[in-house]
Amino acid sequence: MILLGKIYKSGIFIWIMSYFGKIRDNFFKAKNREGFSYLYTAVIGLGFFTTAITWSMYNVYMPLYLGELLGHLNRVGLIVGLIMVLDNIVAITLQPWIGNFSDNIWTKWGRRMPFIMIGIPIAAVLFGLLPVVSDSLILILVILGGFNIAMALYRAPVVALMPDLVAKEYRSRGNAVINLLGGVGALIGLMAMGAIYDISPILAFVIVSVLILLCLVALIFNIRETKERVDVEPKEKVSLFKSIKQMFVDKDRSLLAILFAILMWFFAFNAIETWFSTYATDSSLLNMKAGSASMLLGIYSLTFILFAIPAGIIAKKIGRKRTMMIGLIGLISVMIPLVIFSFVSIPGLRTLVTFLPFNWTWEIIIDGLLLFFGGMFWAFVNVNSIVVVWEIAGPARLGTYTGLYYFFSATAAIVSPFVFGALKDVIGVKYVFLYAVGFFVLALICTLFISTTGVESDETPAK
Repeated sequence: MILLGKIYKSGIFIWIMSYFGKIRDNFFKAKNREGFSYLYTAVIGLGFFTTAITWSMYNVYMPLYLGELLGHLNRVGLIVGLIMVLDNIVAITLQPWIGNFSDNIWTKWGRRMPFIMIGIPIAAVLFGLLPVVSDSLILILVILGGFNIAMALYRAPVVALMPDLVAKEYRSRGNAVINLLGGVGALIGLMAMGAIYDISPILAFVIVSVLILLCLVALIFNIRETKERVDVEPKEKVSLFKSIKQMFVDKDRSLLAILFAILMWFFAFNAIETWFSTYATDSSLLNMKAGSASMLLGIYSLTFILFAIPAGIIAKKIGRKRTMMIGLIGLISVMIPLVIFSFVSIPGLRTLVTFLPFNWTWEIIIDGLLLFFGGMFWAFVNVNSIVVVWEIAGPARLGTYTGLYYFFSATAAIVSPFVFGALKDVIGVKYVFLYAVGFFVLALICTLFISTTGVESDETPAK
């Protein structure tokens, strides 16, 4: 008590209360589009957090479940890749339509929140059931289909929510906060849940289901969509087909260039994300346990978190295009040593050492270090790409173009695991990083053709 009294008299207590008072004031001002609040934007980002934490676990563990169920068949990689493709087809089929639909409706809950309020509870329940039905191929396919429909129902609206509620001049840092929350979600899914998964797979999935339901509660109590608070004319209607046609007839082909760049770098990313657990658990490669492999990949997400906000700041200083190009060149540079390690066995690197609580080889530690830098460069790319799409879209097409963004990224999620799964059956999983390098190079070439990117505080898109 005496210590507390001294702190109060010293003025520290008053300063702390004043500081939190400013955070509170900024929060409520941001709700009325009267400035920027990191806290308010983070609350909006809880919706994206739910997608990141679920997809990170889904992409790591589903190939393992399916591989065990189908292990007695030939061409297992091809079949698993095909199943992973089928459950993502729902995403590219629905997301552009749902994004466009959310641009053109208004309810008492707003235009994005109704999709979020329906999609998250269904996704939470079905996600929690995945490890429960993991020994039944029919049940797991049914649950996978329902889960993907639920996720597609709210993914485009939940991402379009931020540019709706945050003024244009703050969207770069706003998207950095959103990606920060996404990175935290992926990190929890890969590392924290990876540790729990080795103890109880069901417990890990149930914890995540409860967590995303709590995120929904926070969104319902804090987000109020009204026609006065969003940056669009309420009577303006947007046609999906006209929007798609427009991007082909515009003289400025920046939208096409960024969308195809997104397609290429997600071809690379999804192959790594889907097949990394198989790569890392292969006895001839890293020979790790599934949970440890998940935690190793989590290093990638950790540095994505650390560099999400700096990626937005750097883009503000040097431009989004340059920042994305630096990120792609960096990713290619990081992947090349991983390619070498996949094909060249260096005996000294296979020595076991104690690293923190783990007994890992030097090769695993070096791979982790490379993934650390990979996450940084991925932040440079991923934080800024969708903001470029928003800049080109304008306020009336935010949901529609967000849907197109996810159409291209989900197309990669569909095709890439299938393509590499087929290649894996012929040439082996060790080619996964070489495969990724090729598509990162193609993404870099596409990025060269982007001219309109916008910069923070601009009134109109800049060249």
